[in-house]
Amino acid sequence: MGGIVTTIPKLIAVYIPPAFEIVTQSGHHLILRTARQMSIAQRGHALLELEKTLRASFDNQLEVFLEPMGDTNALRVRLRGVRVQ
Repeated sequence: MGGIVTTIPKLIAVYIPPAFEIVTQSGHHLILRTARQMSIAQRGHALLELEKTLRASFDNQLEVFLEPMGDTNALRVRLRGVRVQ
């Protein structure tokens, strides 16, 4: 179990589909970002399948997360901090 920290960075790339990139790995947490546009359903299914595979191959406690994305809506970005009275 303690070997996950050294094992994951060296071997994980084999399991990561081209649609994802590794952002960071810390302990039992692996954070990924999407490398291309995917629907929510496709992304969710791919992440769950990846987590199942990694848990079976490395450690049952491993958790896969997706990097949070910032708000890309230009209107909301411009209106941040504006109050309507």
